[in-house]
Amino acid sequence: MRIYKLIYYHFILKSKKKNAVPEIPVYAMLSIVQTNNLIAVVNLVLLITKIDTEYNVLKFALFGPITFYGINHYYFSIKGNGARIIKDQTYSLGKYSFLLDVYNITSIILVAVTYYFYKNF
Repeated sequence: MRIYKLIYYHFILKSKKKNAVPEIPVYAMLSIVQTNNLIAVVNLVLLITKIDTEYNVLKFALFGPITFYGINHYYFSIKGNGARIIKDQTYSLGKYSFLLDVYNITSIILVAVTYYFYKNF
């Protein structure tokens, strides 16, 4: 998805200025955002379908980032998509890069809101 490529591009450029291995914090950020999005989608599906099941959201929150970290490492580093994204200037948001931070914070809030509504309604 394009949003993850935008996040990768933005945070890899910021991380290169500070870190010897800039991919590690970028993959961590991507993994957390992707896990939050997955949990929010699961909560929405369970809320809409009215399925009353007990799933352990803490296991999602623990194993999701680990799984997504491996997937991101494979996709961006091993397959070489990260280098292609860095070369492509169309992923630069310029002065609108703050929207990526808004998206990241919103993904966290959305998990909490959807989980609340799933558990209480």
